[in-house]
Amino acid sequence: MLAVEVLSPSTRHIVLGLKLSRYEAAGTPAYWVIDPDEPALRAWELRERRFVQTAHVSGEELAQLTQLWALEIVPNRLVEDLR
Repeated sequence: MLAVEVLSPSTRHIVLGLKLSRYEAAGTPAYWVIDPDEPALRAWELRERRFVQTAHVSGEELAQLTQLWALEIVPNRLVEDLR
C-alpha cells in the first residue's frame, strides 16, 4: 500500500507531523508527500516498523524510488499542468 498526500498551507503541519506518525503506526509500507508550491517530493519507506526518508527532491531533481514499484519522479513534472 502507498499513501500519497498533497500539501496545502492549511494541511502542512498535519501531513508532516500527525499523519506521518499515524501511517507509520498503521504499518503503511510507503508514504509520499508532494508539495506543489516548491514543487517537491518527500518519500518514506517502512523499515523495521519505522519510517525512513528515502527521497527529498525538488524542481528538476530525479527521485528514484524502488519500494512497491520502480519509479522515477521529477517534482516539476508532477505539477506542471497545475500552473
